[in-house]
Amino acid sequence: MSEEWYNGVYFNRKFLFRFGDCDSRKKASLYSMMKLLSELSGEDYERRGVGYELLAKSGQAMLLSRMRLKFSRLPDHIENVVATTWERGVKGPYFFRDYEITTETGELLCSGSSDWFLVDITTREILRPSALTVGDRQLETRKSDAPECEKLRKIEALPLLGKRPVFYTDLDGNGHVNNAVYARIAVDFLPDAIRGKEMKEFSINFFIETKLGETLELTGTETVNGFAIQGSANGTHRFGCEFAF
Repeated sequence: MSEEWYNGVYFNRKFLFRFGDCDSRKKASLYSMMKLLSELSGEDYERRGVGYELLAKSGQAMLLSRMRLKFSRLPDHIENVVATTWERGVKGPYFFRDYEITTETGELLCSGSSDWFLVDITTREILRPSALTVGDRQLETRKSDAPECEKLRKIEALPLLGKRPVFYTDLDGNGHVNNAVYARIAVDFLPDAIRGKEMKEFSINFFIETKLGETLELTGTETVNGFAIQGSANGTHRFGCEFAF
């Protein structure tokens, strides 16, 4: 059972990266770290009265649009960490939320930025933040060490890395591919020579949800600092991400 608590506006969870949370190097996987931070966000929203079930009664949902992570180092197998999140502000359609993952002694391992938006669950229309009229939301304007999320534009005519069908276990409670699964898929399609490098940053944008029965076409290219991967299905751009090493 995870230990969770508030420190003012900061919501914290103590977490242990077990064997299944790690890659073959016995380092916390990108998937497990994104999953931890996304679930931490959802739990904070839940406790503040804007959780999934309550919003669904109003025909609304909070969805992740962008995430950017900066790594000092990846957590090790069976390393206890403290993950922290807080809502930082609102601008345009976006709710800004930041993160930190530290050791129990306070060493910063990872910092993060994320952009969320409110949608109508029937039409998938993006709603203005003013449409969120429930909950006890509190803001902390302190910025994490991670840069702001960036808009990743589609890069045309990239070489095909491969195709990946959507499997049932890729889906979450919203009935679409879970945001952390996109990161896992992207890592699977990195070239072997790059995958083993120490990751410094990761940035991902989500454009259109992907569902069971669809197949992602993964394209990619080397960049100045690392590697970019994009995913499309049925002719539409679904996600884009960039790794910096």
